[in-house]
Amino acid sequence: MQYTITMNQAKALEWGLNAQQALLFAFVYECPSWAKPMTTPSGTFFALAKSKIIEELPLLTDKPDTAYRLLKQLEEAGVVELSHTPGITLVRMTDKGKEWNRKLDGSEKYPTRAARGRKNIRGTSEKNPIEVGKISEPGSEKYPTNQDTSNQDTNQETRISTAPQADAPVATAQVVPFEAVKPRVEIPADMPGPKDQSCKTFRTWANYAFAYRKRYSTWPVWNAKAGGQIGQLIDRLGADAAPQVAAFYLTVNDARLINDCHTLNGLLAKAEAFHTQWQTGRQINGTTARQIEQTQANVNAAQEAAQRIREKGGKRNAFL
Repeated sequence: MQYTITMNQAKALEWGLNAQQALLFAFVYECPSWAKPMTTPSGTFFALAKSKIIEELPLLTDKPDTAYRLLKQLEEAGVVELSHTPGITLVRMTDKGKEWNRKLDGSEKYPTRAARGRKNIRGTSEKNPIEVGKISEPGSEKYPTNQDTSNQDTNQETRISTAPQADAPVATAQVVPFEAVKPRVEIPADMPGPKDQSCKTFRTWANYAFAYRKRYSTWPVWNAKAGGQIGQLIDRLGADAAPQVAAFYLTVNDARLINDCHTLNGLLAKAEAFHTQWQTGRQINGTTARQIEQTQANVNAAQEAAQRIREKGGKRNAFL
């Protein structure tokens, strides 16, 4: 999983990209620094499997079809070109897309490794700096010039430097910034999931986890998929409503949800419906829906019967 993604909000707004599209493009932009180049009749592209997008961007989606649909949207926006082999999707930047990371003078603000040449980092492993015994100098891979990603290849874990760039001419920001709110209760040490209160998913996950433990006497499972689902819930309902709806969801007494132990799949499947139920304070389960349906069926039958009586009365009057 890529831990941090930096987006150029100015370009995203200029090109009309939404948050999902901008998140994906910020990731795709770095493909030339680690993805395998593929030569086609149309030129050089880079191999980008949909499974790689899901693996590196769990907050974006967990569905290959959605990942490909977002790639097609970027192609329609004119920032990437797509091609294919029998087994993998190929992608490359358009001239427009290459402007994502440009200074006002046209040079690259954070040049990719493809632009400045791949460095041999095998002998001085970043993953085990203690073994090297040397302090990295500014400008080395400990402080990469390109802050967007440290992906060297498709199997290497992602690392990032947060060192500020003084000469930045465009505004950049983390994806979906989230302001920490002090929790109302102390967070138990054994609660799974994020502990950093400034994390986007912290409040919503904590509300869901506490309500889950209250109902089932155990913590829910936290993993990359759960983090992605919580992030999607926040994107759909907003950072203020999502924690409330997550807690409300665990109070809904519906046979299907109870059989599934109120999984995040169920919450995400009908997030807007649960938001309405939370706002109105009225739960709608299968039994309630059937009762409303039966009531409406009785009303319809009564109206049809009354209409037939009126029609018969009109026919009798016609012979008088």
